Parts: sequence; C-alpha cells; structure tokens
Amino acid sequence: MSLWNSTPNNPGPKKTGIEPLTANSVKCPSCASNIFYEPEINGMMCRNCGNVYDPTTMEPRGSLGINKEHDYTGDGDMSEDDKKRHEIICNSCGTALVADENTMSTMCPFCGSPALITKRMSREFKPDYIIPFKIDKDRAKSIFNEWLATRQFTPKGFKNKCRLAKMTALYVPFWLLDCCVNTEFTGTAKANGIPTEISSKIKYYVKGVPFDASLQIANKLMAALEPFDYSEMVRFENKYLQGFYANKYDQLPTDMTDRMMKRMQRYSVTANQAVANRYSGYEPRTEKDYTYLTDISVKYCLLPVWFITVEYQGKQYQFAVNGQTGEAGGQVPVSGRADLYDRIVSMIITRRLWTIPIYIAIAAAFILFLLTMNLSGSVNGFKTFAVIFFCIVHVTAVVTVLLFLLSRLLRRLFSTRQAMTAYEINDYDKEPDLEFYIDTARGTDLEVKELMLPAAHLLAGTR
Repeated sequence: MSLWNSTPNNPGPKKTGIEPLTANSVKCPSCASNIFYEPEINGMMCRNCGNVYDPTTMEPRGSLGINKEHDYTGDGDMSEDDKKRHEIICNSCGTALVADENTMSTMCPFCGSPALITKRMSREFKPDYIIPFKIDKDRAKSIFNEWLATRQFTPKGFKNKCRLAKMTALYVPFWLLDCCVNTEFTGTAKANGIPTEISSKIKYYVKGVPFDASLQIANKLMAALEPFDYSEMVRFENKYLQGFYANKYDQLPTDMTDRMMKRMQRYSVTANQAVANRYSGYEPRTEKDYTYLTDISVKYCLLPVWFITVEYQGKQYQFAVNGQTGEAGGQVPVSGRADLYDRIVSMIITRRLWTIPIYIAIAAAFILFLLTMNLSGSVNGFKTFAVIFFCIVHVTAVVTVLLFLLSRLLRRLFSTRQAMTAYEINDYDKEPDLEFYIDTARGTDLEVKELMLPAAHLLAGTR
C-alpha cells in the first residue's frame, strides 16, 4: 500500500562506511544531541530526534522519532484548523481531549468526573494518519451487550449497570511500529537421538504493530481490540474529527522502548517455536537469547474506539469497542461462585473428579461401621455391615466409572478452550499473534545450526 510506505519520519542520514564507536563519538550524527545506549532495544538512541544506531559501528538502524507537536507562542503559529479546536482537561484524572468548536462534554469519558475545564489549544495537533469511525453508537452498544452476555460469574446487577452506562466515541493516539526483528535462540534437544545444541537465527519483518500512547488507557484493553484494518487508514484531515473527541498522546515512542521490545521478544519466541518443534525434548537456554531491531520507523495514527466506564462497588471498570471492526474488550469482575467453579475445573484437569465417590464411600463405610456396632448382637451387626458395605462398594464402583468417563469428556472439552478458569474467562483478551503483523512481502530468513554436545559436557551435566 502506497500510503503505508510514505512515512513522515526522518530516519537520519545514511552512513556507508563502518565506523567504530569511541569516546569521541557519543553525539547523535543527525542532530548532535547526547546519545545513550538503550538496553531495551540493544542500540544507541537519541532522545531528541529518536534515531537509533548500532552500538558498535554507529550504523543507523532507523528511528523512533516523529514530527512532535509543539507549544504555541501566539495565534500566528496556529493553523486554521487548530484555531477551531479546543482542549477539554479533566481535573480529576488529567485526561486531555481535543474536540472541534461544536463538540462539548459534561463528563470525562475515563473517570466520569464532571470537573472539566475547556480552554484554547495549547499544543499543535497534527496526527499523520487516522482510521475513521465505521460503527455508530447503536451498533457499538449492541456489540458490547452481546459481548457482555458471554462473560460468566459476574456479580448480581453488574451487567444491568453496564447497559445503563454512557458510551463515548474517542480517537485514541497510537504509534504504529514497522521494523526488522533479528533474533538468536539457543537450546538443547535430541537430533536423531543424539543430544545436540541447537542455535537458530531468525530475521523477519513486522508492520503496523500498534502501541497506544495514552496513560489513561490500560494497555491490555487496547491490545484486546486489535487488530485494526489498515487498508482503511487515510491521512489525517480535520473533517474526520468533527463530532468526535481525540485523546492527546502523553507518551512518545522513545518512552516505550521497553513495551515495544517485550512484544517483539514474545513474537520471536513464537517464531522460534517452529524450530523447537523439529526436535524431541527441546529445552531453551534463555540466557543466550538475543534480539535487536533494525529498519525501525513509527507512524502517529488515531484509531477509533467506543469507551464505556462503569463504577461498581467503589471501583471503576473500563470497557471498549473497536470503532472500525467491532471487537469488544475489558475486564469483568467475578462473583464468589467463580471460586467453586475454579475448584471443579481444577479437579477435572487433574483427573481427581472420579475419586470423589471413593472418599465418600470410605466415609460412609466408617459411619456405617459405627452405627452397626450399636445393634444388638455383634454377629447381626457384622452381617448387616457386610451386606450394606457390599452394596456401597458396588454403587461406588459404578459411579466412579461413570465419573471417570465424564471427567475424560470434560477434560477434552476444557482443553479446547483458551480460558480455563472463571477469572481467565472474564479477563482481557490476549493481543494478536505474530501472524497478524508479520510482513510476508519482505520474507523471513532462518538459519539453524546443530552442534553435537561433547561427552565431557554430558558427563558434567549428570554430576
């Protein structure tokens, strides 16, 4: 897509030669600002322009920099579009929203506070791209109610309170990350029955991995709404903001390198799983894993989200619906019934459900023995005990077999479900897998080396 390739970022000047890093080369080659090693991305990064360099050669790896919004020094610096906008600041949670001159608010969409201040724009507002809203309010409410109905073991009255809550449309600021992920993994396994050290190098490209840039929104909530359809992404124009709110970013890409790197590492583990599946008994050696990013670039994009904030028993719960795809997400509280459910599930998983009749039979036999001992005549007492105990054993055997078969059936049913407990069912949905963001057009490189472990190493490992 041509729009995707037209990034506004400046990756810095290209260098052709290999230059070793010395004590005199600690300035950014692009803007001459101080440059520091960032362990999260295994590279040198300039926090002024966002450019990233190889820590050894200072070859550019790309940039996490953007065309930053800047404070106004007077009306002359304002664009005509920004003159028609205003900011809405929440005194309670600090949320800063941008809206057009005809869009007002009486309540904060995040905390529900009415303590709002409206003022003129204090910072230029210039996203690069936007995905317009595609789902209207009525449809978003219907989607949310359908999603809420799938949540289990919610407290009494919680769902009704959710249905009465106000829904707000909001454009959320995101950084969309494009990069090449270079990763090395080491593990031990058996190749043709021989203990072997497996070393794999994987190089793949990702495109459009989203990271929300608002501190007021839970990262897990935004990840639960992914993925967005970037084929409908367009360059930002003022008309898309009319009648909607837009959240202003309060985190730059250079502030979230740790989040970015952790997600890329999770994706790399997924990519390496294909290598691990080739071998028997593969054991990773995580202390030797290594990942770094190249060809880095980011885009500043507004993505459409419908928000619902519910206050229940003194705690706030935030839910959202993807304003483009209709994906819903959030974390729903669970009632005390969930503990009983989880115990039953645990018994099913551990194959202990069928043992319950055995424990009941043992307890019943002990009680029966005490009761029969009180009958007149020890012989009659033992005969009565023997007959009843024989019946208990047979009934227990039949019930145990039935529960054993039921347990196997339930285990097979539960093994096909992603969520195994009530708390997991009501938790945030997980972020999408690597397959949603991998850039297949640029290909993937894989190199695997096998090194037979020496006998001395094996002997040392058995001591």
